[in-house]
Amino acid sequence: MPAGWGASAYAAIERVAPAPYVAAMLAAAALERNDLPLAQSYALRLPDSPARAELLGQIAQARGNDAEAYRYFVDANDVFAIRREVDRLAVHDLAAAYELELRLKDRLERTSTHPDALADAYWGLGRLATQRGYMDPAHRRAWFEEGMRDYSAAVKLAPLAERYLMAAGSQELNLGEPARAYMYFKRAVDGNPASADAYAGLGVAAFRLGDVAAARQYERSGRAYDPHSHFLHTLQALLK
Repeated sequence: MPAGWGASAYAAIERVAPAPYVAAMLAAAALERNDLPLAQSYALRLPDSPARAELLGQIAQARGNDAEAYRYFVDANDVFAIRREVDRLAVHDLAAAYELELRLKDRLERTSTHPDALADAYWGLGRLATQRGYMDPAHRRAWFEEGMRDYSAAVKLAPLAERYLMAAGSQELNLGEPARAYMYFKRAVDGNPASADAYAGLGVAAFRLGDVAAARQYERSGRAYDPHSHFLHTLQALLK
């Protein structure tokens, strides 16, 4: 059956009995043909919803209007599209990347339907705040503290996620709080006893607390699981 027959059938249905799923299919078909005015016409017939926002975002992006597209993608809770744009912006405009991630986080908090995505948005904010701290020595500690609040929020939402525990522990080290860092790394090891990075984090925290013997033991444990761990190399440099 020719591909165009399906679109024709939906167009006929839409004339007789308009329905959101029909308009959505016709909008998607028009977008695929790059008929952007027709795609927008159908998309605007949809009720206000993430599906409508996603289609309008794709149409705006096809027109080269990225700013408008990402406003729609935030409304659509399109975490993957936003994350790609945040990563792109972070290379040359950390402030814009942070603002976009913040808008996504606020949207996810309001909808309260994507707790995993919300935790990841907090982690993304913490990462960007930390980067901004490194780029802004005059306000470094303030940005590191902001990043710590974000990482803490991520851990609260996903208390077993190793990535968030490791980020929080590393940030406590940045803030000169090795005892607090140790607690986060210990939770990471408890959740994943084979994590070389988590053992290395314990070692760095122990070293900062003055317990070199414990740091060496954690170094051996981490090396046994992954001698190429990046964090392990940091610990090894401290122990030389």
